[in-house]
Amino acid sequence: MVLAAYQVAARLGAPFVYLQSEGRREQLHRYRFTQGGQIAADPPIQIPAMITLDDYLRAYIGPYQVEDEAKRRKDSLGLAFERAIAEALAGVVDEVERGVRIGGALELDLVVRRGNRVGVIEAKTGRKAGTKEVLDQLNAACGRESLGIYTAKILVINQRWDETRENLRELAEAWGIWVVELPSFQENSPSLSRGDQERLQEKVRKALRGS
Repeated sequence: MVLAAYQVAARLGAPFVYLQSEGRREQLHRYRFTQGGQIAADPPIQIPAMITLDDYLRAYIGPYQVEDEAKRRKDSLGLAFERAIAEALAGVVDEVERGVRIGGALELDLVVRRGNRVGVIEAKTGRKAGTKEVLDQLNAACGRESLGIYTAKILVINQRWDETRENLRELAEAWGIWVVELPSFQENSPSLSRGDQERLQEKVRKALRGS
């Protein structure tokens, strides 16, 4: 498609553009043909934040629901973990939404936006934090048939994966899933340490800029 579009532009002598959406910057690169048929580049335009989470979700999946916490099918520790994550990300991301339900089966713990980049966060505690199931869920939520392959995939857990979870770490890396370990959050101390808050903020910033 790109080659065909370029050939049409060349035949008509029309300007053409390329939207860079990967990496740290989102830029619109502009090109034109000179009278001699050569390609000249104009200064790129930096793309400002132009979407909301609602725009993004409706564009990809259509209608969705944000469920009230009282109706969520999640244990109290898991809900408290989500709240702690959302509070730590306040001011780091532009928007955060909890409990986004797609259809009847898929529930996203948190969806975040920074600029024009969107990410899905699965927040897991206890046994669920060490299973392949959560990686499968993230991969499915951010596939071509759902939220799209440019949606950042972030798994936040309240433990550290030791050597017995090395296979999960390798799978997460292969699938482009960011794993954030926040061991300070425990049932007897349901809050994030300053160090874990900073770790979460930095990882999410990196995930949402693609590097």
